[in-house]
Amino acid sequence: MKKNTIHLIIGSLILLINIPTHGQTLESLWKFEIGSRVLASPVEKDGTVYVGDVEGRFYAVDALSGKEKWKVDTKGNIQAKALIVGDKVFFESANVFYLLEQSNGKAVWKFDTGMKRFSFTNGELKLDYKIDPWDDKRSTATLVEGVIYVGSGNGTLYGLDAKSGKVRLSINSEENSPIRSSPLVSNSRLYFGDWNGVVYCYDLKKSDFVWKKKTYSWKKPYGTYGGVVSEFIAHQGRLYFGARNFMLNILDLNTGEKEWTYTDSGGGWIVGDPVMFKDTLYIGGSDNFSMYAFHPVIGKNFWKQTQDRNIYTKPVLTEDWLIYTAGNAYNLRDIGKLFLLNRKTGDVINSLELPNGVFSSPILVGENIYFGCYDGNLYCVKVKE
Repeated sequence: MKKNTIHLIIGSLILLINIPTHGQTLESLWKFEIGSRVLASPVEKDGTVYVGDVEGRFYAVDALSGKEKWKVDTKGNIQAKALIVGDKVFFESANVFYLLEQSNGKAVWKFDTGMKRFSFTNGELKLDYKIDPWDDKRSTATLVEGVIYVGSGNGTLYGLDAKSGKVRLSINSEENSPIRSSPLVSNSRLYFGDWNGVVYCYDLKKSDFVWKKKTYSWKKPYGTYGGVVSEFIAHQGRLYFGARNFMLNILDLNTGEKEWTYTDSGGGWIVGDPVMFKDTLYIGGSDNFSMYAFHPVIGKNFWKQTQDRNIYTKPVLTEDWLIYTAGNAYNLRDIGKLFLLNRKTGDVINSLELPNGVFSSPILVGENIYFGCYDGNLYCVKVKE
């Protein structure tokens, strides 16, 4: 396996598709070979990009050159975006949480949930962290007043002291259903969802649930249906999130009652991470291959852009653009794509093909876009006028 190598993107490895009617193109600057599939979104601070792969390697990479600064091998599965905590970085690997020094990767503390799952594959005993083949998302942590809030596969939402790693809060989902969603804290209330499609509102001051809401009322049409697996955002008294559900349900923050619902006629999950920008809700869907723009209060669909790849990820928004990644969830070795859309109209400005599927959400730092790919690389792409 190659390590600490930089490759220019040339030849037929990545195809740059230019649409002549628009000025912007996507120029590949570098790729860093991590060695295994990258599902986690990268995070950047002070010129360093942090990201992990599914075999447990966590990297600090120079954002300008693409060269490795340091690496830590946890020997577990990393799928969630890391969290910057001051001059440290926090992430989860195989149900164990780590806090490292950003400068050198030295461990500050780790917290083991004690959850282990095993399976036999070809006669070998192996750790098994996936609930099903499309269990590609993990809880991304949030930091509030010195406490790191994060969900786990054992159905517990933890509040970990950022300095010591000690548990300051632990609350359980119903039936200990795994928590793949990324929690939100708003006005001393904690919001999260579980694998069974239940959304929770927990009052941190009163140490009790305010409400719980099942996001669907019918029997599961199939086993993989229903899980709430996205980030949560709040806007004008409403709660927004994505789920393995063909209905996008927007809930009242105070009561949990549905404010409005959008139903995908084809039954595709609206499972991406939502973004609120300029009073517009943006979110991606899976089997419908669509990126949506909605009025966040009344649910009017402003536009819908449909391409040919599943969207699990979180889009990046600017005044003019919407940028997102996508892949074929049924053939992960099929090509992935990076799309550049007109934010106001949803029209495709340009796209870039990657060797394999892309289920790592992009981040935009200046003019550079960073994201991981199923081919085992971290990419840096520039939007060029």
